Amino acid sequence: MRKSERQKLIKKIIFEENVGKQEELVIILKERGIPVTQATVSRDIKELNLIKQVDENGVFKYFLPKNDTAEKRRLEKMMGTSFISIDTMDNLVNLQLEPGVGVIIGKLVEFVYEESLFTVVSNDDKLLIITRTHEQARMLEREILSMT
Repeated sequence: MRKSERQKLIKKIIFEENVGKQEELVIILKERGIPVTQATVSRDIKELNLIKQVDENGVFKYFLPKNDTAEKRRLEKMMGTSFISIDTMDNLVNLQLEPGVGVIIGKLVEFVYEESLFTVVSNDDKLLIITRTHEQARMLEREILSMT
Protein backbone atom coordinates (compact mmCIF):
# COMPACT_ATOMS: atom_id res chain seq x y z
CA MET A 1 0.00 0.00 0.00
CA ARG A 2 1.27 3.44 -0.90
CA LYS A 3 1.91 6.01 1.80
CA SER A 4 -0.88 8.29 0.56
CA GLU A 5 -3.40 5.42 0.65
CA ARG A 6 -2.26 4.40 4.14
CA GLN A 7 -2.54 7.96 5.41
CA LYS A 8 -6.01 8.31 3.91
CA LEU A 9 -7.00 5.10 5.72
CA ILE A 10 -5.51 6.42 8.98
CA LYS A 11 -7.61 9.58 8.66
CA LYS A 12 -10.71 7.44 8.09
CA ILE A 13 -9.92 5.29 11.14
CA ILE A 14 -9.30 8.35 13.34
CA PHE A 15 -12.61 9.85 12.21
CA GLU A 16 -14.62 6.65 12.77
CA GLU A 17 -12.99 5.13 15.86
CA ASN A 18 -11.66 6.26 19.23
CA VAL A 19 -7.91 5.78 18.91
CA GLY A 20 -5.79 7.15 21.73
CA LYS A 21 -2.44 5.43 21.23
CA GLN A 22 -0.12 4.73 18.34
CA GLU A 23 -0.10 1.06 19.36
CA GLU A 24 -3.88 0.90 18.89
CA LEU A 25 -3.54 2.36 15.41
CA VAL A 26 -0.84 -0.18 14.52
CA ILE A 27 -3.13 -3.02 15.64
CA ILE A 28 -6.12 -1.68 13.69
CA LEU A 29 -4.04 -1.29 10.53
CA LYS A 30 -2.60 -4.79 10.87
CA GLU A 31 -6.11 -6.19 11.43
CA ARG A 32 -7.05 -4.59 8.11
CA GLY A 33 -4.13 -6.30 6.39
CA ILE A 34 -1.78 -3.30 6.30
CA PRO A 35 1.71 -4.26 7.49
CA VAL A 36 3.09 -1.27 9.43
CA THR A 37 5.61 -0.59 12.14
CA GLN A 38 5.31 1.71 15.12
CA ALA A 39 7.85 4.05 13.51
CA THR A 40 5.81 4.27 10.29
CA VAL A 41 2.63 5.09 12.18
CA SER A 42 4.50 7.67 14.26
CA ARG A 43 5.72 9.40 11.07
CA ASP A 44 2.22 9.25 9.56
CA ILE A 45 0.70 10.83 12.69
CA LYS A 46 3.25 13.64 12.51
CA GLU A 47 2.77 14.22 8.76
CA LEU A 48 -1.03 14.22 9.11
CA ASN A 49 -0.76 16.72 11.98
CA LEU A 50 -3.07 14.58 14.10
CA ILE A 51 -3.95 16.16 17.43
CA LYS A 52 -4.24 14.22 20.68
CA GLN A 53 -6.94 15.78 22.85
CA VAL A 54 -9.44 14.83 25.51
CA ASP A 55 -12.81 13.83 24.06
CA GLU A 56 -16.24 14.50 25.60
CA ASN A 57 -15.78 11.48 27.91
CA GLY A 58 -12.46 12.69 29.31
CA VAL A 59 -10.41 10.15 27.34
CA PHE A 60 -7.39 11.09 25.22
CA LYS A 61 -7.80 10.33 21.53
CA TYR A 62 -6.47 11.44 18.17
CA PHE A 63 -8.39 14.05 16.21
CA LEU A 64 -7.96 15.29 12.66
CA PRO A 65 -6.57 18.82 12.40
CA LYS A 66 -8.96 21.65 11.68
CA ASN A 67 -9.56 22.36 8.01
CA ASP A 68 -7.11 24.61 6.22
CA THR A 69 -8.49 28.11 6.61
CA ALA A 70 -7.00 29.38 3.33
CA GLU A 71 -8.85 26.72 1.36
CA LYS A 72 -12.07 27.41 3.28
CA ARG A 73 -11.76 31.14 2.54
CA ARG A 74 -11.24 30.33 -1.14
CA LEU A 75 -14.35 28.13 -1.08
CA GLU A 76 -16.36 30.88 0.65
CA LYS A 77 -15.26 33.44 -1.94
CA MET A 78 -16.13 31.19 -4.87
CA MET A 79 -19.49 30.24 -3.38
CA GLY A 80 -20.28 33.90 -2.81
CA THR A 81 -19.93 34.62 -6.52
CA SER A 82 -20.99 31.28 -8.08
CA PHE A 83 -23.81 29.85 -5.97
CA ILE A 84 -27.26 29.54 -7.57
CA SER A 85 -29.21 27.06 -5.45
CA ILE A 86 -28.98 24.13 -3.05
CA ASP A 87 -31.26 21.16 -2.44
CA THR A 88 -30.79 18.51 0.24
CA MET A 89 -32.35 15.06 0.58
CA ASP A 90 -31.23 12.50 3.17
CA ASN A 91 -27.43 12.45 2.86
CA LEU A 92 -27.39 14.08 -0.61
CA VAL A 93 -26.61 17.74 -1.22
CA ASN A 94 -27.14 19.07 -4.74
CA LEU A 95 -25.61 22.42 -5.70
CA GLN A 96 -26.40 24.43 -8.82
CA LEU A 97 -23.53 26.80 -9.67
CA GLU A 98 -22.53 29.28 -12.34
CA PRO A 99 -21.08 27.52 -15.42
CA GLY A 100 -17.37 26.73 -15.31
CA VAL A 101 -16.79 26.45 -11.56
CA GLY A 102 -18.28 23.05 -10.63
CA VAL A 103 -15.07 21.02 -10.75
CA ILE A 104 -13.01 23.61 -8.85
CA ILE A 105 -15.62 24.04 -6.13
CA GLY A 106 -16.00 20.26 -5.95
CA LYS A 107 -12.29 19.86 -5.19
CA LEU A 108 -12.45 22.57 -2.54
CA VAL A 109 -15.48 20.93 -0.90
CA GLU A 110 -13.61 17.59 -0.88
CA PHE A 111 -10.61 19.23 0.79
CA VAL A 112 -12.45 21.30 3.38
CA TYR A 113 -15.11 18.73 4.35
CA GLU A 114 -13.21 15.49 3.66
CA GLU A 115 -14.06 13.74 6.93
CA SER A 116 -17.83 14.24 6.42
CA LEU A 117 -17.95 13.06 2.81
CA PHE A 118 -18.54 9.79 1.08
CA THR A 119 -17.90 11.35 -2.34
CA VAL A 120 -18.43 14.41 -4.52
CA VAL A 121 -19.55 14.23 -8.15
CA SER A 122 -19.03 17.42 -10.12
CA ASN A 123 -19.43 18.75 -13.61
CA ASP A 124 -19.32 22.21 -15.16
CA ASP A 125 -22.14 23.75 -13.12
CA LYS A 126 -23.39 21.16 -10.61
CA LEU A 127 -22.17 19.29 -7.55
CA LEU A 128 -23.69 16.21 -6.01
CA ILE A 129 -22.23 15.85 -2.54
CA ILE A 130 -22.86 12.58 -0.74
CA THR A 131 -22.19 12.77 2.98
CA ARG A 132 -21.89 9.86 5.38
CA THR A 133 -24.96 10.84 7.40
CA HIS A 134 -28.13 12.89 7.11
CA GLU A 135 -26.89 15.18 9.90
CA GLN A 136 -23.66 15.90 8.02
CA ALA A 137 -25.68 16.83 4.93
CA ARG A 138 -27.77 19.30 6.95
CA MET A 139 -24.62 20.78 8.54
CA LEU A 140 -23.01 21.14 5.10
CA GLU A 141 -26.16 22.78 3.74
CA ARG A 142 -26.13 25.33 6.58
CA GLU A 143 -22.45 26.10 6.07
CA ILE A 144 -22.85 26.52 2.31
CA LEU A 145 -25.83 28.82 2.77
CA SER A 146 -23.82 30.92 5.23
CA MET A 147 -21.19 31.41 2.49
CA THR A 148 -23.66 32.84 -0.03
